[in-house]
Amino acid sequence: MVAAPPVHGETAPVLQMGAELVTRGHDVTALVGTAFADAARHTGAHVVTLTGAADFDVRELAARPDRVALKPGPVQMNWDFIHGFAAGIVEQHEAIQRMLDDDPDLVVLSNLLFMGCWPVALGASGHRPRRWVAVAANPLLIGDSATTVMGPVPGLAGDELARANSTANEQFEAMFTPTRDAVQRAVGQLGATDQVPGLPGAFYSLPDAVAALTVHEFDFPRVAPPDSLHYAGILPPRTPTGAITPSWWADLDTDTPVVVVTQGTVANEDLNELVVPTLASLAEEEVVVVAALGRDPASLGIDPPANARVADYLPFDELLPRASVLVTNGGFGATQHALACGVPVVVAGATEDKAMVAAHVAHHAVGIDLGTQTPTREQLATAVRDVLRDGSYHRAAQRLRVAYSDADAAATVESLVLPQP
Repeated sequence: MVAAPPVHGETAPVLQMGAELVTRGHDVTALVGTAFADAARHTGAHVVTLTGAADFDVRELAARPDRVALKPGPVQMNWDFIHGFAAGIVEQHEAIQRMLDDDPDLVVLSNLLFMGCWPVALGASGHRPRRWVAVAANPLLIGDSATTVMGPVPGLAGDELARANSTANEQFEAMFTPTRDAVQRAVGQLGATDQVPGLPGAFYSLPDAVAALTVHEFDFPRVAPPDSLHYAGILPPRTPTGAITPSWWADLDTDTPVVVVTQGTVANEDLNELVVPTLASLAEEEVVVVAALGRDPASLGIDPPANARVADYLPFDELLPRASVLVTNGGFGATQHALACGVPVVVAGATEDKAMVAAHVAHHAVGIDLGTQTPTREQLATAVRDVLRDGSYHRAAQRLRVAYSDADAAATVESLVLPQP
């Protein structure tokens, strides 16, 4: 069984992995939100849909007045975890138990933030899956004495660095106390006898194994990674439905640098945050700018400059190898797909996990972290020029390209989900 909460960034990788397992001859059932049922059927899997609080609409949650009133930060983060992921634990658990009643040998491959297996793992009565593997589709939310979730504390070394990192990690765990309390109430309602371990560490300690969709070379240094952690690499980019090669595609076969800009397919409601200022900032530069909007080009709201090419969806597996730079709001998937092609990045992201992605980019010097979600035109133009002119970014990205090419995410995950002797 593959399972995920009804959030695109969490569900899509699990369904892609489910499709791969189907092609490898496995019998797969997908437990997903109703909004993802059709996508799950297209993988060839059997489909069971979540119900009740587990089947939430992330856009409706994000638009709730009590959520809108919160500033980005710990309070908003806990609100999202409590009302999104923790609220559905009971229904997730009940769905899994019904499926295990029918097939006690079921192996569960879940998104890291899907907590339907937590109650039994913490002592509630019920069936345990034969094996439980969690897929981490985001930057790792754990640290140790060598690093925090945002990288090693800067400016320190030796024992002083280790103490500072450990203190920061303790503070980060304390930030999750409201979420931990909500999870404790939910699993307690189902009869769990154990205390919920500290968060976010429990996401990595409770499953039998965790497949991180990244490579070791793009992670921060660690001295004590969890025994459960396995670096799997990334899944190949999926061409969205409706993505076609536009009439101007031949314009990209040029010696002129190609700069790709995107806000992804989720955080793209306001293209003035990144796409529009990028087009404006590079209008007079000797580059070709390709904007992948993830929505109707009419929503751009401006006439594209002469050196710009705009589309709703584009085949990124064909586009990125032609690019010299990717300008992104820090989506983990898009950033890693660029690096897997040896393309350095300029990151402008501050929401969800995007600041963490930007911190990884800066730490490994594979691009520039602008440190804001709404960069100015001058910041964007300067960053793109710097990446194009300074060959060190390209060389660092090329080193990561080799690391990604050596990984096989599908094979790694399959080896983890197969019952161990």
